[in-house]
Amino acid sequence: MDDVSSDPGQHDAPQYYRPGPSTGRYPQYPQNPYPNGWHGGSTPPASPPQAPASPAPQPGSTGHPGSTAQPGSAAQPGSAAQPGAAAQPGSAAQPRPGQQSGPGPQAGQGPQWNTASGWGPPPAGLGSGPQGRPARPRQVVTALVALIAAAVPFVVTGIGSLFVTVNESLLNDSGIPRGEFDAALAASGMTMAQFGQAVRVMGVVFLVLALVWIALAIAAFLGAAGARIALIVLLVLYGLPLLLIMLIGGQPVFAVLVVGVAAAGVALLFGRPAKEWYAARKLGAASRS
Repeated sequence: MDDVSSDPGQHDAPQYYRPGPSTGRYPQYPQNPYPNGWHGGSTPPASPPQAPASPAPQPGSTGHPGSTAQPGSAAQPGSAAQPGAAAQPGSAAQPRPGQQSGPGPQAGQGPQWNTASGWGPPPAGLGSGPQGRPARPRQVVTALVALIAAAVPFVVTGIGSLFVTVNESLLNDSGIPRGEFDAALAASGMTMAQFGQAVRVMGVVFLVLALVWIALAIAAFLGAAGARIALIVLLVLYGLPLLLIMLIGGQPVFAVLVVGVAAAGVALLFGRPAKEWYAARKLGAASRS
């Protein structure tokens, strides 16, 4: 193996080039004592004065703790970043290990979300609303309208039963066959007065259930996730039996319409946008407590 001479005259003059993208020119660093080369046995030529270069900041290179960047100072290749070091003027902040890089919120924009498709606005229903709360998705608003609409007929029926007197003239005007009605009334052992009282009691039950249904719908609209479960229980316990009663009573269209609207409202509360909204509200409440 040939010996490597330490005489720089036997080799090319040391060249120190700035790391990074090529600019087409390679200015010498001030620490190069032989910018014009040196040949052994001759006096080194004088170096012409050179303006200090302003090298571009290199990722990962910085000064010592507490030191500030000097104009024209160059980062040595392989130097490690020291904690507390000041950044070079004009240099962009580099993410620390373990820190995710991404665009921060710009002026007039909300926080950016790191989704599967990249950085961008939050998913539907998860944007910031008043006081930093997640915005309510439109599916929840539609569910509230559907649930209240399904309860309105029973509110009207319940209130009307409190002020209506059931007698023979009312039965005649309603078109109920008197023969069948009298036979059913005699089979049950009830008088006309007792039947009227039973109608009032049933009307009150319908009114109470309808008001409870509306209260639960409003609670779910305001963010109570448990109200959705209660709405399912009421729909199964009272909605389906009511559907059967109305089908037997000769009102199939009305029964299917009311129960269908109620079921659609409950289904919207369990859709993906609504579930994400309830989860975001729960997470926000936990962080504020």
